[in-house]
Amino acid sequence: MKGRAIVLGLAAWLMVLAGACGTDAPEELDALETEESAATGASVYDFYPDSNYIICTSASSCPWVGENFEAYAEGSLIECSSEPAQRGHLEVTSGCLFSKYAGTYRRGWTSTYNFRALSRKYVDGKKVGWKTAAPSYRAHIYEWQAGAPEWAGLHVFARYQTENDLYVASYRKDGLVTIKKKLGGIYTTLAQKALGAPATRMWHTVKLSVSGDTLQFSVDGVLQLTAHDSSLTWGTTGLRTDYMDVYLDDWKIE
Repeated sequence: MKGRAIVLGLAAWLMVLAGACGTDAPEELDALETEESAATGASVYDFYPDSNYIICTSASSCPWVGENFEAYAEGSLIECSSEPAQRGHLEVTSGCLFSKYAGTYRRGWTSTYNFRALSRKYVDGKKVGWKTAAPSYRAHIYEWQAGAPEWAGLHVFARYQTENDLYVASYRKDGLVTIKKKLGGIYTTLAQKALGAPATRMWHTVKLSVSGDTLQFSVDGVLQLTAHDSSLTWGTTGLRTDYMDVYLDDWKIE
């Protein structure tokens, strides 16, 4: 798997040299990925650190259990990145996730300024990576934290292999919705437009569908962006939030 990351990184660098695609300015510092690498002592966080994995064609062929957070007692810890083996079906890689009531239902809750969690499934003892999948979750931004940068927001991952090799769609504080790839540690925007900033104190649903070379990002049930890219063909899914106190619910893969 380390060899895979090196090959992907080399491919991204060659594309930049050849002018095959424009890359993003480093406005997003990815503090959560940087902290994860520092915490683990690894140069790159790899979700599939060895060859013990299996690639599934679709989410329906290898269904993930999902998470609605109703199984946990009020105020209980679900998982922290300092002990990522607490739950078999998910992996918190930055920050901590708790159970907390919002109205009459228990939800996930985090006030970690750079929270990230990944979907984890095993088949015959092997970690699963999906080719075709549509990860989604609901989020209720209670409030933005002081100093929240404009790129902070709600993010959903697909085909996540390492912290440097993934697709991510974002609904951002500055009102932009984006689809990006991160290949060899280099971000490239595949699609972007202005939508308006996500409102606080109300629920939003973000969903990133990947099938073949097509990526589609929906917000609150409305398709906002479509992009095409074939750099990554499989991986896990996940979610990320930045600089907010936020409730999470109905995290699933279709």
